[in-house]
Amino acid sequence: MFSRLTPLSASSNGYVTAHPRGRVVIILLAANAVCSALLILAEVAQLGFPEFTEGQAFDDNPAGLAALVLYLAFTILGAVIFIITTVVFLMWLHRSSSNLPAFGYWKSQGYSPAWAVGSFFVPIANLFMPYQALKEIWQKSRPANSQSFSFSTSPPGFFPAWWAFWLASNIATNIHFRISGEVPHEAKIIVGIVSEVLSIAAAAFAIQVIREIDQRQGETIKHVSTIEERPLPPPPPVFEENSSATELPSASIEPVR
Repeated sequence: MFSRLTPLSASSNGYVTAHPRGRVVIILLAANAVCSALLILAEVAQLGFPEFTEGQAFDDNPAGLAALVLYLAFTILGAVIFIITTVVFLMWLHRSSSNLPAFGYWKSQGYSPAWAVGSFFVPIANLFMPYQALKEIWQKSRPANSQSFSFSTSPPGFFPAWWAFWLASNIATNIHFRISGEVPHEAKIIVGIVSEVLSIAAAAFAIQVIREIDQRQGETIKHVSTIEERPLPPPPPVFEENSSATELPSASIEPVR
């Protein structure tokens, strides 16, 4: 399942551009970044005002209550946007992976579209396999048998940067939500701010990754289509034998008397 993709004859059959899905993902990633920025402001406000504790009356700490309500509202909004972004991103990933046969690679080898999506949900494996799948999609988004393409074999630096910030933001978010009440309130808020900053950076690099793969596949399919549309050379002439020229005249034989 994890062997390298094997070349076959390039064909544009089955290619469907993933650009529309990628454009939606980019918009959603930008919305995630904006929501994270708003969460940072809400968390900073919580640092600036007294903490609103359970059993406290609304009139006793209105500023702390307002900061808490804003934080909860942006947290819920961010969770909704994150879920939608995840679904659309995986749809884009599946489509981009499904386009590889159009560039001359077998469907049955390498990271299949289903496995590229499913690797995000496998414990331990989701720490490295999704990045490998994205890297393979980038590497194979070019004609399999074309030496004229000057594509490098290593993806741009924002690919590993995206994955590093993605992992770091997930780790920080898990720590933030698992911190017990024994930890000072300020420390928990600071961890939350760090997690949101990492999320913004991960979203920015993810946008670059999506644009890079979409552009690469778009340029490659044009190259493949150009090759397929070139007229074939005329067949060699076929000379038919002239049966009349090779046929010998029949001699008339008269009976002997």
